[in-house]
Amino acid sequence: VHCYVSESTDPYTNLAFEDWVLRSSDPQSYVLYLWRNRPTIVIGRNQNPWKECNLDMMATRDVWLARRTSGGGTVYHDLGNSNYTVVMPRTAFTRNWCAEMVAQALQQMDIPAYVNARHDVAVDELKISGSAFRLTSKRAFHHGTMLIDADLSRLHGCLLSRNKDAIEAKGVDSVRSRVANLREYSLAIDHSSFCDAVMREFEKTLRCSLDEASGNVTRWSGSSADLDPHVHTERKRISHWDWLYGQTPEFVHRFHAHFAWASVFASVAARRGLITSADIGTSSSALEPPVGVRKAFADIARVLQDARYDRAEIKTRLEPVRADTDSPHVAELVEWVAAQI
Repeated sequence: VHCYVSESTDPYTNLAFEDWVLRSSDPQSYVLYLWRNRPTIVIGRNQNPWKECNLDMMATRDVWLARRTSGGGTVYHDLGNSNYTVVMPRTAFTRNWCAEMVAQALQQMDIPAYVNARHDVAVDELKISGSAFRLTSKRAFHHGTMLIDADLSRLHGCLLSRNKDAIEAKGVDSVRSRVANLREYSLAIDHSSFCDAVMREFEKTLRCSLDEASGNVTRWSGSSADLDPHVHTERKRISHWDWLYGQTPEFVHRFHAHFAWASVFASVAARRGLITSADIGTSSSALEPPVGVRKAFADIARVLQDARYDRAEIKTRLEPVRADTDSPHVAELVEWVAAQI
């Protein structure tokens, strides 16, 4: 057995370190990993960030985006939230084992926690911890959040996407739940006491002893000197656009607007974060659009082909369409399309 306690708050470093533990630890060992991150929205491996997140609010409030290698739904991290991971032999994995251990740890702190039917840790029917898992041929991990004193207003705001109902996506949609902080049930609990409680319950469950003096508890800062080369490589990979956005399964974003001159409908399809097709126009029963607008429909569809589903790139792609005419209707149309992304 071993326990790692991270003092880093960088989400990409912490997730990369988790991957290193999964890959490098003895296949028969049990490893507990305790960590927390700066403000970050973490989506599941097969989720759509444009559908799950309010990316505009995240940008203005300095909330980062990360994508896990595990499945499951979207969660919010900040320094008021603690994370736990248990890495174990594949043959020992069950959906409830880790969650039950964490609930027992909270009960030892006089918090009436339990595991609900969705395998989440809850108190008074309010979710305090979301979890997910990953399985390999020989290893498995179960990891989860624990809301201790998180900024719930920022949590709700950053998880409220304006495109939620406009995007039809393959992959996994999050299931929204009512949540609460543990601070509502205990004024004494904080990140340190939660970590200590989980470590003690881990010891009890596995009938082992964790002690820094014996060498099976490691506290690491996340500095370059502390990290295996795999962690550096993995951090670079999972912090890149190609993973954060390019991993997104196929989706179609449909939107429409009523202008003074016509009602316009648009459909934009994308795969791996790149636009594969765009269709924009008016309904068949609509009046003929103003001069230049019908050509702009075709030009917009053409320039968006193969573009990243990214507002800055799309604005750049659309600029020649705007510059090609002095029509105020085309300018209005271009601004509208760019604003929807």
